[in-house]
Amino acid sequence: MPPRPPKTISELTPPPKRRNRRLSRRQKERKLAARTVHGNPLPLLIPVTRLYAWIGWLLLLPACLVTARTLLACIGQSLTGDYWRTAPFWFFVMGFIMWLIWFLFLPRPVHLYVWGHEMTHALCVLLCGGKVKEFRVSGTGGHVITDRNNILIALSPYFFPLYTVVGVLAFLITGLFLDLTLQIPLPWGGSIRPVFGLFWFIGVTWGFHMSFTIWMIARDQPDLKINGKFFSMLVIVLLNLLVVALLLILAVPGMTVSGFFQRWGDFGWNSVHSLWMAVRTLGGHLP
Repeated sequence: MPPRPPKTISELTPPPKRRNRRLSRRQKERKLAARTVHGNPLPLLIPVTRLYAWIGWLLLLPACLVTARTLLACIGQSLTGDYWRTAPFWFFVMGFIMWLIWFLFLPRPVHLYVWGHEMTHALCVLLCGGKVKEFRVSGTGGHVITDRNNILIALSPYFFPLYTVVGVLAFLITGLFLDLTLQIPLPWGGSIRPVFGLFWFIGVTWGFHMSFTIWMIARDQPDLKINGKFFSMLVIVLLNLLVVALLLILAVPGMTVSGFFQRWGDFGWNSVHSLWMAVRTLGGHLP
């Protein structure tokens, strides 16, 4: 039997059609496989996407709602304290606002995002034990061809802020050799610490990740069709909420992972209890 065509990962925008009469029939089939879902006919995926849709309705949607409620409560707790007056908070907000101004009013660095998008796919492929057979990036789109695909590989660029993680790791490595908490006096008075630049960088790169993620999802991405759009969107929303929660836990003193998930469990239990009581009440009024 001939080997199966390679699986595809991502195409932000379909690449321009190129006529190449010298390609063999087998090569044309391989190129075509880079533009299909898993290189398999779509009807084979319908039962799987239906199963994922049920998982989304029964598990992921309630988890998204509870996580969003917990995150809002934690953000409200941090803002009612003194954290919103601290320099790290305002450096983060300043970086985030600066990026939004760039994204809305200046030429967008699409090529930079495409490279990070496809590189995240490729890194997840390697982490899952796969092989990257082709990696292409341009200003209009890109794709990665590999020998395997799964939910993590397909959706990782939409919840994993690659540039934020790289920047944080670079700051941590730099902190091993330099004191980033050292106060540097300013010519006009006052002082600043290099570590504040980390929070500014996180604001810029996380804003970069979120704005481009929303912008690209609105462009009907093939990555979302592999496991069903509804299921994929819920996975992306849930994991992005957890990433924001992790950033909040790392930034706000006194906020811990155990405390966040304890509050998450309380909100989840209260929601289930309230729903159960509503069902019982409704059932009692039925004839």
